[in-house]
Amino acid sequence: MDMKRIFLLLSLVAILGLIAGCSSSTNPTPAPAEEQFGSYTATDEAPAFADPDLQAIVAEDNIYNDPAMLTPSADSLEALADKAVFCFRMVWGNLAADTNIIDKTDWSGKLTISRGAVFVTRLIAFEPGQDSLIISPSETPLPGSVEWASITSSGYDGLALRLVIPPSTTDEVVTVTYESGQLSTTFTMDQLNDLDTLITIGSGNAISFQSLRCDGAPRHGALAGVWGRDTTGLGIFYGTWISNNGVIIGTVMGEWGTDSTGQQYFVGKYINETGRFQGFVKGVWYMRGEGRMAAGHFAGLILDAAKEPIGVLKGRFKPGDTRKAGYFAGRWCIGGECFSLSEQD
Repeated sequence: MDMKRIFLLLSLVAILGLIAGCSSSTNPTPAPAEEQFGSYTATDEAPAFADPDLQAIVAEDNIYNDPAMLTPSADSLEALADKAVFCFRMVWGNLAADTNIIDKTDWSGKLTISRGAVFVTRLIAFEPGQDSLIISPSETPLPGSVEWASITSSGYDGLALRLVIPPSTTDEVVTVTYESGQLSTTFTMDQLNDLDTLITIGSGNAISFQSLRCDGAPRHGALAGVWGRDTTGLGIFYGTWISNNGVIIGTVMGEWGTDSTGQQYFVGKYINETGRFQGFVKGVWYMRGEGRMAAGHFAGLILDAAKEPIGVLKGRFKPGDTRKAGYFAGRWCIGGECFSLSEQD
């Protein structure tokens, strides 16, 4: 057994021990067989598993061609050898898709970087006529902020951004500040390296922030989607598999539950955009809170067709009670130096 596999297995043992001490509650559901990974096999599938709900999630993530990226100033910034580039993703609203929430919430706001440029790469679930970017004349050659108008009720909206920070000879701390009527928060450049947090606002609302280096190794990225239940009560999850530069490169699908021993598990598989098998996912989860305040963490391993560990994943979720309700967002890493599963950020 090589050292990488030993590290990954020890990481899973560590997170199992951590979660064992956390409070959670759910009804026991049948767990997949240890060797068989339940009904999930190392076979190719139709794109997006031929699942209409998953296809809808893929479709709501729309490419935005930011005109600010086509300027000479942007070209000069991107040409800098020592720049830092971050893919920043934020999703806000009724993340659990609670249909009982009918009141509208105004998320209109602004994100500002203290030094560098903010480029918009994707609009997430924006509804024409209701949600939009607010384009104002810039006083500088490069956009240092982005503004938006957004209203949610039983759904969510979001943005994917490219943050480009030029090198500096000083000790200046670069910050990114999010401001809306629901929340104001600031992140430092150091936090942007592996940001993954979900903040519950109340009344069923929450906001998810994720960030990672776009200019690093390509074997890491993000994942996001639905964390809910099917009509039998079995926990299910499905969503997008996102590259380190913010592009959807595949989809993931699986199930979660609690077995007869009390083990809180999840298991599934992910495929690329054409449906080709890429790997299994398997791990553990815990949850705290009740009702609309419930939220949890998940962490586990990525395995190849031979069920050998090749990477790790972890993230956060808000559970839903139906197949279209609930939300998760997290990070994945394959090979090389990956994040610790037991790290709580």
